[in-house]
Amino acid sequence: MTAQTRPRPAHASDGTPIIPRYTAHAEDRADAVMRERERAAADAAAGLARLEQIAAQQQFDAAKARLESARKQVDAADTAHLGTAIRQWHRLSTP
Repeated sequence: MTAQTRPRPAHASDGTPIIPRYTAHAEDRADAVMRERERAAADAAAGLARLEQIAAQQQFDAAKARLESARKQVDAADTAHLGTAIRQWHRLSTP
């Protein structure tokens, strides 16, 4: 075997580990990773709640606009009917 392909020893010549044990390293990182995932999940939930709030507001605004448009149409129809009624009354009441 050459020096490049030879496996790296797990311990230095004095017996100390060259790299930390995987399980110890994973246990050390597990808490931090779980906290990060929980924070990301909370951020995602807050983002979804905000999007739902925006969608509800947009639906409310659209319904409000439709209601206002319908109100204007009713007012215009009422005005037209009133004008017709006044003309008919005027025709009938004048000699």
